[in-house]
Amino acid sequence: MDINLEKFDKSAVAILRHLAAEFPTGKRIDFKSLFTTDPSDDEFDTHRGAITVLRDKKLIVETKSAKFTLSNEGLTMFGIADIKSHLQTKVDAQ
Repeated sequence: MDINLEKFDKSAVAILRHLAAEFPTGKRIDFKSLFTTDPSDDEFDTHRGAITVLRDKKLIVETKSAKFTLSNEGLTMFGIADIKSHLQTKVDAQ
């Protein structure tokens, strides 16, 4: 059985890009926050599944008020290998 990741990719990439653009602010990542169309039942379920996988893989973390932000692991996808090391260089420079 082949697994088609096309629908998953659409939601997962939209979520990660949205959170990266707004980092470190916690943002809503429900379907209507990211897409301009009303979701079909399948799109809605896929989007919820993508959130579950991203959380399971520790790429995103939930903040208060049902908002999310990128985790340290999620930041690596955008070229920041380790947020703690990044901050340490900033602290040391001052």
